Amino acid sequence: MTAGQGTVGPDDAQELAHRLREAREFVNLSQQFVSQQTGISRSAISDIERGARRVESLELKRLAELYRMPVDYFLGGEPADLAGGIADPTIEALARTASEMGEAEKEQVLRFALFLQNFDRRKGQGK
Repeated sequence: MTAGQGTVGPDDAQELAHRLREAREFVNLSQQFVSQQTGISRSAISDIERGARRVESLELKRLAELYRMPVDYFLGGEPADLAGGIADPTIEALARTASEMGEAEKEQVLRFALFLQNFDRRKGQGK
């Protein structure tokens, strides 16, 4: 997002739309299923994913929960922001392995890690 300016530009809105669509597709959910689970109409889901409609904060929260991703990811959070910066041998091994991957593979690994992280959190909350 546009850091420090307090405004959201067209590029930010398109990035949000892109991340929402990718997250839905990553967890293999149809727009219809998302609509049924969130109470957001299917046409609104489509409009949001195309960047033709702004997503409301409560809608974003519901979508993030359904996709098991942190809201900050959709708002442009970078991988370092989301990882917490804690180093351990496993993280270092993952980083070494990821350094040999292409950009698309790195993005897939990141999304899967975020999915697992949030899946574990929800299980711990009894959901």
